[in-house]
Amino acid sequence: MSSPLSQPTTVLLTGATSGIGAELLPRLLAQGHSVIALSRHAVHLPAQPGLIALSADLTDLPSIPVLAQRLLSEHPALSVLINNAAVQHAHTLTDPASTPAHLIEEAALNLTAPALLTQALLQHFMVKPAGAIVNLSSGLATFPKQQGGLYSATKAGLSSFTISLRWQTEGTPLLVTEVVLPPVDTPMTAGRGRAKIPPDHAAKAILAGITACRTTIRIGAARALPVIATLAPWLGRRLLRG
Repeated sequence: MSSPLSQPTTVLLTGATSGIGAELLPRLLAQGHSVIALSRHAVHLPAQPGLIALSADLTDLPSIPVLAQRLLSEHPALSVLINNAAVQHAHTLTDPASTPAHLIEEAALNLTAPALLTQALLQHFMVKPAGAIVNLSSGLATFPKQQGGLYSATKAGLSSFTISLRWQTEGTPLLVTEVVLPPVDTPMTAGRGRAKIPPDHAAKAILAGITACRTTIRIGAARALPVIATLAPWLGRRLLRG
């Protein structure tokens, strides 16, 4: 399988203005790729060579297939999708601060939007010499967090979706990759937990894994989760419950 980033191409990066996305963006541009930087706040990105800033709200689910078809029409070289955008509302359902809008936003942005983008782009990507769909998951897909139950569930769903998609596209040049992240120091995790890795560390590891055509990219402490899940699942639940 050829690396999808070995030659300059066009990359669709969601959540490109914050956290890991904001670290991936300049690195992809520096490698010579054109990047469609999709974010609610993309309009504020400074103009630079290779950057295609696109302001869009991925929680507007019916608009996604139309948006994807427009992108394919305007950018036929598009061959890599990085589903990075996500949101986490750290409330328990017993907390009066938890609202239906929070649950709807998490489910839409974290799981349904990546699935819709994938569906709309898939046929185009599968005939590319080296395309890729990269889904950013989490260690919480293995062991859910007490305050963040739906977020954990969406990441578990995205993990399962990625595995199934990989099976569905066997025999094609398409690389389907899951990135399993530990806690990362981003605005979304501000004030939550400790031992978070810097977002630039995560971005470097993600790009190295894509370049190496790895189907699963486990970063930092997330590398230990398969062993813990097999040998001491009680420990994983204890560590991630809080």
